[in-house]
Amino acid sequence: MVKTIQLSSFIFLLFILLGCAQITPTPAEIDLSLPKQDLTLYAKDTRVFKDSAKLKKHYLKNFFLPFNQEPQLNVLDIQWGLTAAYANRGFGENLLPYTTDFLDNIKQEMNLENFPNAKKPAIITRSTNLRVIPTHKPRFLDPKLPGEGFPFDTWQNSSIYAGTPILITHYSQSKEWAFVESGFVSGWVSILDIALLKPDQIRLLESTKDFLVTKKDYAPIRSSNNVFLESARIGMLLPLIGSTKKTYESLFFIRTSSGYAKAVKTHLPVKNFTKFPMPFSSVNYAYLTQDIVGEKYGWGGMFGNRDCSMFLHDTLGNFGFYLSRNSQAQIKQKDFQDRYLYVDLSQKTPQEKVDFLKENGIPFATLLGMKGHIMLYLGVFNDEILAIHDIWGLRTLQNEKEGRKILGKIIITPLDIGKGVETISQNSLLINRISGMRNLFDENELKNAK
Repeated sequence: MVKTIQLSSFIFLLFILLGCAQITPTPAEIDLSLPKQDLTLYAKDTRVFKDSAKLKKHYLKNFFLPFNQEPQLNVLDIQWGLTAAYANRGFGENLLPYTTDFLDNIKQEMNLENFPNAKKPAIITRSTNLRVIPTHKPRFLDPKLPGEGFPFDTWQNSSIYAGTPILITHYSQSKEWAFVESGFVSGWVSILDIALLKPDQIRLLESTKDFLVTKKDYAPIRSSNNVFLESARIGMLLPLIGSTKKTYESLFFIRTSSGYAKAVKTHLPVKNFTKFPMPFSSVNYAYLTQDIVGEKYGWGGMFGNRDCSMFLHDTLGNFGFYLSRNSQAQIKQKDFQDRYLYVDLSQKTPQEKVDFLKENGIPFATLLGMKGHIMLYLGVFNDEILAIHDIWGLRTLQNEKEGRKILGKIIITPLDIGKGVETISQNSLLINRISGMRNLFDENELKNAK
């Protein structure tokens, strides 16, 4: 009886001690304070960009670049993903290592000894993925490590929208895949998602004076007899060939059984579409982008979602700003007037970066870059710098073990998000990692709206 009482007392005391003990939250349980996720609350500047005609000319020149240049890549450029896999085979969708035999089969399919074997202008007929090698299979470096497992498929290069001009430079051995170059990204694409263009179709596209962009992500595109063709995406361009008060008339190219493109007429409602480029102002950008705030993160554009650089490429693209595809290229590329507006911030302290941004940043028109990530500066609110970005997560440290606090979406955050949170790696705060900034234009190029 005495032993029973002693055991009960011990268990009771143990529960009390456990209840009083401080339990370190897991990354998923970390509570982060976020500003209101409404872009329109932070957009106060109605001034518009002065010369949208120059933006449009620069954008369309790059958009149609594949029709007017020689192939830009060589065999070494297209086989880097295979070379990396031979050095570190990585893991497949079953989380087991790839075999050398599998890689040998991929190498054979790439048909490298005959590269390049084509030079054919074409067009994307169905929004699709551009792959590093000709396979739909994923490659993860190490599924057990943060940043190396899902969703980081190293063979996913980008997604690309229907209507994008491309140049086919190479066919795989089976001809199931084609290696293509667009104005902003290259990679392997399924042959079923592209179509060859005839000279008169190229002339038609290049001579088109006006284009359309969607104001609403996933607005349906239907043929004149109401057959669904594709979902319009922010950042997608469509040729404008006519209009009424309620609709725009456009062309959408589909793939025929012969592999050539056929133009189909579409009627697009004015409520969902508008002429390209949209007039840029912080207010206009906020109204366009607010509907996709909270959209899930998509590494390389997977699952119809966007990553950090694709988010900026698409949303700013609607306004005529032609951005490269990856974050490092975006932050350092020249602007539409061939000006180099990049500023190196890597040697500044976090406080010096804050002070410099407050003095020199243009809200909604300044890119903030760091290794592997890019953001859009929104301005200063309650003495706090805010940015919008498409981010996977924040680095965490718990018992010397690295992890991630998953954010996984397009989100508005302060640059010091996670500051003072014990399990967030303080050395990895966004403000600490920012290495440079780039204004999209000179602030003097804004004017008051009429």
